Amino acid sequence: PYPVEVEKHVPVEVKVPYPVEVEKKVPVYVEKKVPVYVEKKYPVHVDRPYPVEVKYPVHVPVYQKEYVEVPKPYAVHVDKPYPVYVKEPVYVEKPVPFTVLVKKEHKKPFFG
Repeated sequence: PYPVEVEKHVPVEVKVPYPVEVEKKVPVYVEKKVPVYVEKKYPVHVDRPYPVEVKYPVHVPVYQKEYVEVPKPYAVHVDKPYPVYVKEPVYVEKPVPFTVLVKKEHKKPFFG
């Protein structure tokens, strides 16, 4: 509502005739353990008929792309059953099992 004057706290140098301990902030260094990855090459058995790019678990800048050389695939004839589509329906007769119930024979009276 109305202006209020507030004292500003400003540090002022004061000359003192005796030594005074001054607190200074010193940077503190904390040692941290960082994992170090050592790259090792292991022979990998690949049984795929095409060149596969070798990928490393650790992302390293690759200057030369490495491929696994595998012999070229060749066609082999394999007899496989395949469906034949027929336009007209084909009816297949199958014997259906059924049971015959034999009842006792007795004459019914005409009146009674």
